[in-house]
Amino acid sequence: INKMEKQISFLSLFLISLTIFSCSNDETSKSIIIGKWRIIEKYESGIQVDLTTCEPHFYTEYKADKWIISYRISDTYPQECGLVSTELGWNWSNLGNNKYRIRHLEEQGQIFTIYKDGENLVIENPDGITKRIFEPY
Repeated sequence: INKMEKQISFLSLFLISLTIFSCSNDETSKSIIIGKWRIIEKYESGIQVDLTTCEPHFYTEYKADKWIISYRISDTYPQECGLVSTELGWNWSNLGNNKYRIRHLEEQGQIFTIYKDGENLVIENPDGITKRIFEPY
């Protein structure tokens, strides 16, 4: 994997893993995204594509306080994946109707469509092309 692919994979992993402010505490406690998630599938324009080398080796936690963090899953992950954990200032907010704003600190961010499929979490990118499926971790 070249450096650019690693950076894109890493960024997309964190975009998926973000958190923000907006709904009441009661709404937050019921949010479907709260928990730890590990990516298991990725689709581009409806066609399943391979995960990058690093994606399956991290989980993302959406926290009830609307922040997100990401950690490596085990000590046996590829060295080129780099970071062990992140707390990079990403946050989320539930806008209702399966729409979640994911942003870094006080930036505007992007709106993702996020919903459950059984126990799995499905995140559709704003571009309408990329969809990722996560299992509870």
